[in-house]
Parts: sequence; C-alpha cells; structure tokens
Amino acid sequence: MTDRLDSTTGISQRARTGRHWPFALTAFLLALAAVAVAYRSSYFSLVQKWFDDAAFSHGVLILPICAWLAWRKRRELAAVAFEPSVWGALAVAVCALVWLVARGSGVLVVEQSAAVALIPALVLAALGWPATRVLAFPLAFLFFAVPFGRGLVPTLMQSTADFATLLLHWSGVPVFRSHMHISIPAGDFEVARACSGLNYLITGVVLGVLYGYLNFHGWRKRLACIAAFVVIPVVLNGLRVYLTIMVSHWTDMRYGPGYEHVTFGRVFFVATMVLLFWLGRRWHDLDPPTVQASTAVAARSQSWTSWWPLPLAVLVALAAPLLLNRSVERAGGNLADTSRLVTLPPAADSWSGPFEAAGAWRPLYRGGLVERQARYDYRGGGSIDVFVAAYGLGTSRGAEMISYRNIIASGEHKSLAPEIRRRIDLADGGEALLVRELTVTDGDRSRLVWYWFVVGDRPVASNLTAKALEALLFVTGGADSERIIALSTPSGEGAAERLEAFVQAHLPCVVDGFQRESCVP
Repeated sequence: MTDRLDSTTGISQRARTGRHWPFALTAFLLALAAVAVAYRSSYFSLVQKWFDDAAFSHGVLILPICAWLAWRKRRELAAVAFEPSVWGALAVAVCALVWLVARGSGVLVVEQSAAVALIPALVLAALGWPATRVLAFPLAFLFFAVPFGRGLVPTLMQSTADFATLLLHWSGVPVFRSHMHISIPAGDFEVARACSGLNYLITGVVLGVLYGYLNFHGWRKRLACIAAFVVIPVVLNGLRVYLTIMVSHWTDMRYGPGYEHVTFGRVFFVATMVLLFWLGRRWHDLDPPTVQASTAVAARSQSWTSWWPLPLAVLVALAAPLLLNRSVERAGGNLADTSRLVTLPPAADSWSGPFEAAGAWRPLYRGGLVERQARYDYRGGGSIDVFVAAYGLGTSRGAEMISYRNIIASGEHKSLAPEIRRRIDLADGGEALLVRELTVTDGDRSRLVWYWFVVGDRPVASNLTAKALEALLFVTGGADSERIIALSTPSGEGAAERLEAFVQAHLPCVVDGFQRESCVP
C-alpha cells in the first residue's frame, strides 16, 4: 500500500488510519466483553448444545474458522477507515428487542440467533460500514454456531423412509410400510429421528458454504456448490438406510441393525464429503490477483468524539437483560401461590366426578408449576380424562410449556400422527373454541384427544400464536402464567360428541384454562 502525505498536515494517510487501530480494537473488545457477560446465559446455551447434541457438534469449530476468515482479510481491513455508525447502535437495539421477545416466549433458537447477531451489530457500531463490508462473510458465518434445523426432522424422516421404501420395491424385496416403520420378511425397522439425516444436512450446509466461498468466485458456482453439499448427502442418507436394511435382509438380521450401522453411517458421510471436495477441486477458480488497496478510501480520520455510537450500542444492549430480570421478578412474585393456578370443577349436568383414576391417560408434558388430572364419567356412557398443567410465562419459574421435549404421546415421534383442527361453537354464545384433535395409542387401545393452550386468559391452538402471546404478555406484564389442557376419551363412535358435551357443560371453566376464579362456584 502506498504512503501518501496529506497536503495540509504532512501526515501520511496510512499513519492516520493506522493510529486508530489500537483504540478501535480495544473499544470493540471491551464492548464485546460487556455484551458477553450480559447475555452469558444465551451463549452458554449455545456451547452446551454443541456438546450435548451430535448434530450441532460442528459449532465448536465455527469461532476459530470465523477468526481465521477475518485474519485473511487483515490487509483489506487495514486499508479502510474506521467510521463508527449509528446504524450499528440501531442494529443492536433491534437484536436486543428480538432477544427479549424470544427469551420471554422461550424460543431458544431465535434467542441464540439474536445474541449472535449482536456481534456483527457491534462491529458496525464500532468500526462502521467499510470495515463491516470487508468482514461480511466471517460475520455471517458466525450464525452457523446457532443450533438450527430440528424442525426439519419430521420432513427428513418422511423423505428418508419414502426413498428407502422405493429402493426396496425396485430391489424386489417384499416390504410393508406403516408411517416410520418398515417391515421386510427378515425383520422390522424404524426410521428414527437419528436416521433422519439432519446431521448430514447441517454439516453439508456449513461445509458447502465455506467450501464455495473459498474456492469459487461467481455466485452461480457458489450456489451450485452449496446445493451439491446439501442434496447429495441427504440422498445418500436414504441410500444408507436402504443398504442397512438390505444387509440385514441378506444376512438374516445378523448384520445391519446393530451398532455397525452407526459406524457405517459415519464412514459413509466422511467418504461422501471427501468425494465432494475432490470434485470441487476440479472446477475451482484460481485466486484473483492481489489488488493494491487505494489509500483514498482511508483518507478520513475520526476524532474520539465520533465514537459515541459504540457506547450507545452497549447501553442499549445492556438494557434488554435488565428489563428481562424485572419481568422475571414480577412474574415470579405473582406465582408464589400456585394453588390458584389450576382447579378442576365439580361435575355438572350429565357428568359425575372428578375421580382419581390410577393409570389415567396424560400427555408427556413435564416441568409445570402445578398439574391436575382426573376422570369424569358421563351418564350417557363412557368417561373422559382431564389433564391440566400450568407454567410460568417467560420461563420465570419452571420449564417451558411449548418445547420439543413436551409432546402429546410417545407414538407421536414414531408415527408422526396427523392432527386436525376442530372448531367448537360454545353454548354460552362466546367466541368459538379451536382445539387440536388426534388419535393416540394407549396400550392396546386408542384414545381421541383434544388439546389446546391458554396463555393468560386467551385459549389458542397454534404453537406460534401461543409463543407470540407469551412474549407480549410477559414483557408487558399482562399475565404471569399459561397452561395446556388435554381432554381424552376412548376412540370410537360418539367420542367427539362426548368431549364436546364435557366442554359445553363446564363453561367458562374449560375455556379459561381451569383457573380457580372460573371453576369455583
């Protein structure tokens, strides 16, 4: 880089730019440290997920890779002036708000993404647009540290089972498919969540993006590279499942279904990646010639008074955790008396109960502040089981209500049981109640289940709507608890009518989520 002199001061432009490096770097690192401490719970949850879930173990390498990518840009970075930007402070404010809403509603992946997004936002606030543009890819690559993709598991399981079944048909092997279960004469197999290929997909995306960036210059080639690293591993995962079943078929189940299929899957994936790397090298682009950076870009010098966007950004970032703590304390204080949260009503009209029933059906929801369960008998024949669990909003106390750990029934993961939405017009003329309906297996019997959520005092059937209400009511202090309600009865003729009869007979207690004020006469 050439060293030109300013005609008025006699100070070289390179010197004017370079003298801000120590101050800029120190200011940025101090701001980053303050944010890391304030949002430590979110960053810790990231690290914990890397070590607890093999699908996201690549996260350990993301920070070192980003640091290496940024180091490769050091010459370009030295050629730009640092111009702290108020847009960075605004970006920090947006990230902090998203983090607060996500934390209040318990959406962990959004919370973690917002915490990671604070880092590029701080770079923009501290160093400005020129430096941020130079570091754009390393900063964007940081987001691969966020565990994402669990929502794709059901779709991946379905596609893997479809592909393996198709190949078995083409191979002439007699096969019977029921949801995620595949049966051949030699034995039965289940396409479990671990067989979905999520590991293949996520690792393929990360490697494809990095490999495409480093080896190709045009966006078309880069997109083609990413597509190859995504599509080919997913297809080969279905082939892996097919080969596992075929080996079991050829060896009368002596080999295939044991631990060897896990080892085979790992070796198969590594071989696939090596093959893609080899193919990519055949068409990679040569590195462009190094271009001398123009010192005209770095002509402007910034006085210390122009660095105010960075402290402003830090203050905004620190405000969100403080507001969260105040909301948690308020909600926690309101939940001191858990006895008021859930009350099962005395039977009305053609019903009798509530009765304690050993072994009554319940959904697999855990971690509630309080749970109530009972059975009601219907004079017209049959009975229903009622389950209610209350949770604190914003994870102020206890666990989250809506999470991947909480499911309706264990068979839900195996069969991906379909749900329908049912609208119930209420006898009191109030707003119709929307519930989710599905049939689950209870031992040798099946049960018809209606379930829904009540956030504050509003019944909702959608997980997304419930999450949005959680955040709004938690942050504004409009409510302090939420609950899941599940009604079940033996399936068959009259099952749906029996469930609706119970709802109509116990209004408004059922609609209000079995809160004491609505259920005690």
